[in-house]
Amino acid sequence: AAERRRLEEELKLARQIQVALLPSQLPEVEGYEIWGGNVPSRGVSGDYFKIEERLEGSELVFVIADVSGKGIAASLLTASLEALAAGPIEVGQDPAEICTKVGRRLYQRTPPAKYATMILAILDPETGKLRYTNGGHNPALVIRTSGEHEQLKPTGMPVGLMPEAQYTQDSVELGPGDLLILYTDGITEAANPEDDEYGIERLAEICKQNREATLDDLAAAIEQNLDDFVQGVPYADDRTFVLTRRRSS
Repeated sequence: AAERRRLEEELKLARQIQVALLPSQLPEVEGYEIWGGNVPSRGVSGDYFKIEERLEGSELVFVIADVSGKGIAASLLTASLEALAAGPIEVGQDPAEICTKVGRRLYQRTPPAKYATMILAILDPETGKLRYTNGGHNPALVIRTSGEHEQLKPTGMPVGLMPEAQYTQDSVELGPGDLLILYTDGITEAANPEDDEYGIERLAEICKQNREATLDDLAAAIEQNLDDFVQGVPYADDRTFVLTRRRSS
């Protein structure tokens, strides 16, 4: 019983660290709608996201990450990641540079086999141009107003895995009405009683069906669709997603 109490205390502490690292409010950016949320699973995982303006609002930075491990160890690794990314983001470096630096420092400061999958994206709100580096993370989705969708696939390995990893970046343009979906694998790897995974195509489909809904309603539709799919099977992992839409007018 004492051991169970200790574990419960540890989980509570891990959750408190995680919550403290998540944004308490999101920036308001003219011409865009932004939504971000984290739904914890029973164990605490290392999901993390951050959205902030830099260079006086001329750029918007998105970070979504999933660190290896669970519980207190994952929370502490997330805290390291947050601290390491803060500096280079501040001074206006590009996504590839930031990920290369963060990966090198994370490798130096953490035990072996500790790493994070991460997307770091920088949006120019004026033009809708999004530059991004995807370090081994789930492909982000762009849902076009035409109903087409694109995947923003990995441009490198998870950060912190290899000290000399160099990252590249790619870019995509968000047109009026287009949606950007960043998420962690707790969503796509959620399993039903037959052990099928929810997967990226189902996520893309539910986002297309609700692409004109408010982002609150879209988030609720994704959660509902997931719940219907898993049919009561407990979620093994946190579910985190960040939704961004460029307004059409």
